[in-house]
Amino acid sequence: MAKIMYGNYNDLPWMPNHKKDVDGKVMCYMKCFAMEAANLHMCMGKMYNGMPIGPHTHPNEQIATCVKGECDYWVNGVPYRLAPGCWVNVPPHYVHYAHVYRSVGPCYQLDIMSPRRSSSCDEYIAWLKEEHDIDWNAGGNIMDKSTKGRPRNGLLTTNKG
Repeated sequence: MAKIMYGNYNDLPWMPNHKKDVDGKVMCYMKCFAMEAANLHMCMGKMYNGMPIGPHTHPNEQIATCVKGECDYWVNGVPYRLAPGCWVNVPPHYVHYAHVYRSVGPCYQLDIMSPRRSSSCDEYIAWLKEEHDIDWNAGGNIMDKSTKGRPRNGLLTTNKG
């Protein structure tokens, strides 16, 4: 059974990234969406010049795309300069991070993750509920064979009844 969600990521609030450097500074701001897909999800990150860098790995494959601004995106020790429209793929378990240091304005990075990175999605869903009283899981259209491709509950984008 599939669940179809529709929305505009510009309407979603920015969550401070849960990872912090030793000085307690926020590494980036993020929003997750398309979390209902069976094998992937998307995240938008917003980073400013001088924000701490956070080398990390995960078992997910990732495609990092620069939407606005610029950054050096490091993958396994190699920097790739990303400007609007540029992308780099990150294989599972490769060390990677974005370094924003001479961007005119914030750098916006759109990530596609496969499979769905539960830790990011679950954290964002819980944060939406706690900070904004938004129940992400209440929205969408449940689609199955009995509906012959039509929505079962009639909701399109809202998570309010």
